[in-house]
Amino acid sequence: MAPSPTQAHAALTEIVTRQVSGTCDFPDPQRDRLLEQIQQRYGDGLQAVLIYGSYLRGKRDTLLDFYVLLDSYRSMPSAWQGLLCRTLPPNVYQIHHGSPPDEIRAKYALLSLDGFERAVRRDFHSYFWARFAQPCGILYCRDEQVRQRVIDAIAEACATFTRRVVPALPDVFDAKTLWAEGLRRTYQCEFRSEPPGHAEQLFEYWPDYYRAITASLATVDPGYGTAGADDRYTNTSPGGQRRRSPGEWWLRRLQGKILSTLRIIKAALTFDGALDYLLWKIKRHSGVYIEPTRLQRKAPLIFAWPLLFRLWRKGAFR
Repeated sequence: MAPSPTQAHAALTEIVTRQVSGTCDFPDPQRDRLLEQIQQRYGDGLQAVLIYGSYLRGKRDTLLDFYVLLDSYRSMPSAWQGLLCRTLPPNVYQIHHGSPPDEIRAKYALLSLDGFERAVRRDFHSYFWARFAQPCGILYCRDEQVRQRVIDAIAEACATFTRRVVPALPDVFDAKTLWAEGLRRTYQCEFRSEPPGHAEQLFEYWPDYYRAITASLATVDPGYGTAGADDRYTNTSPGGQRRRSPGEWWLRRLQGKILSTLRIIKAALTFDGALDYLLWKIKRHSGVYIEPTRLQRKAPLIFAWPLLFRLWRKGAFR
């Protein structure tokens, strides 16, 4: 007998709960000092802090990536920044602790918890649901109710991911195909500089998690079902969805380039050293680097566009 929707949801949230609870349950005083800065900055308005990205895969030569969820944009330090975040979430900021050579830095993306829940459930573009269908960790929650809301939102991101990706897949597929192909498509919807095979590497780092999520969602028929063998699934997406899928992904790519450009412009207003961070990120993923001029560092919104165009011509991002 197939599980009821309530049972299926409970099974999915249990998988997510184990992941977010065990991903970063190790001591890291520097990470925790950065967390303390965020807690002090937003006080009672802070709902939750998540961590994701290469830090969770053991890499320490990187900025830490936090997501900061607030109760409302009134908790932000200025009205104009709250308006920017409401219009085009998230806002991105940088914090640091210590001084060289022991300095540790982090960037954090910020939006409201309500906005986060809506984005992973309803957004056409993949920016939020693709990120949080991947493993992340919870560093802080205001209370148990908020924690459950965050876990439910991450589970919803997984469901949205599979619902949008499966119509683009072959008639029969496995979990690796689902996640590697889905992540590859979502990279194309942003200015990403990921090397070839990166999506497959992400799957291989957490194969049990991805397979468990895939198997759990198959019980509620999000467009696919089991094919009678372990880790094999049959695509049951309606024909109309499969025919529309190429056009929808084309629209996501177009929308993503526009949104990525707008977010770069917005980050230049909120993120200290935004250009140097962007160039470091591009070099780390693609190996391509061009030294910016003093003027480009000082006013990136005005003078850095030729530099970004040259990087694009060199294949640093697509």
